[in-house]
Amino acid sequence: MQVDFTIPDWATHVMSDLTDMERSPHKVDASKVRKFSVDLPDDAYFEYAFVDESGEVRRDPENDVKADNPWHPDASAVLGPDYMPNPYSDPDAKAEGRVIRKRLDSEPLGQTRRLTLYTPKGFEDEELPTVYVQDGTAYYRLARLADVLETLLQENLIRPAHLVFIEPIDRSAEYRFNPDYRAFMIDEVLPLVSDELAVTDERIAMGASLGGLVSATLALHHPEVFQAVVAQSGAFLGSPEELDFYTGKSSWVLDMLQEKEALELRWYLEVGTLEWLTDINRQVRDALKDKGYDFVYNERNAGHNWTNWRNGLADALKYALKPE
Repeated sequence: MQVDFTIPDWATHVMSDLTDMERSPHKVDASKVRKFSVDLPDDAYFEYAFVDESGEVRRDPENDVKADNPWHPDASAVLGPDYMPNPYSDPDAKAEGRVIRKRLDSEPLGQTRRLTLYTPKGFEDEELPTVYVQDGTAYYRLARLADVLETLLQENLIRPAHLVFIEPIDRSAEYRFNPDYRAFMIDEVLPLVSDELAVTDERIAMGASLGGLVSATLALHHPEVFQAVVAQSGAFLGSPEELDFYTGKSSWVLDMLQEKEALELRWYLEVGTLEWLTDINRQVRDALKDKGYDFVYNERNAGHNWTNWRNGLADALKYALKPE
């Protein structure tokens, strides 16, 4: 489909999923070019906004559809005629299980960290697998991961599991190949969880964007600890020597998968086709296939945003916690 846009008189830039929003917005001048068009798939979910001379992000005055974007609450959205949200992206069940909130004084990080431990209702005393979720507050509040878990459990589509929501302080520094953060996870978070919850030896590392990167690196460094990785729009560009997941030419994750023998790791990967990480995720998919890994790979015609990731949560859990 072709979507036509009119540039407001006050706009100096337009940003969208195609520019990773504010990362590389396009300059516009309504006095020179009044309209432009973008070709999008018919099932696309597309977010965009205009920026005025003060730097304020503002919605399209000719579009009443508001993007569900926590970073840019005034962004607009285009929903293609064939766009259908995943039915579990707005789950019916509510998370009524046990919630334990903990503070952890981390020695390698030199900071106090917050964790939220969730156990589904009725399984408080059972030994369960554990899903370690980066960007914990976002997954807990915005993505409603615990609600999705409970809904799928009610329909017998998954096995029960504990959810461990870990909140970062400086996610860019912590999630990009940081050995201190890995030590925090392995040497401090895992023992705390084992002390607080009844757990099995099955552990799943989960995250979006840089959270997907750190989940992958944790599992590749510690395959004896983790059995599965869930990476939504995994930021697999960059390496310990090149900390650039936007324009980096290297990919430590891809190199490890291509160079090493296959590990006992299952992978769930997904990415939007309207984001800069599509190509590297396809390369990681191909490496998993070449090495014979057990994996699932999904693409959606969407960008790097929480609407896209909410639409993938149910499929991710159905794979990572598929019934035996």
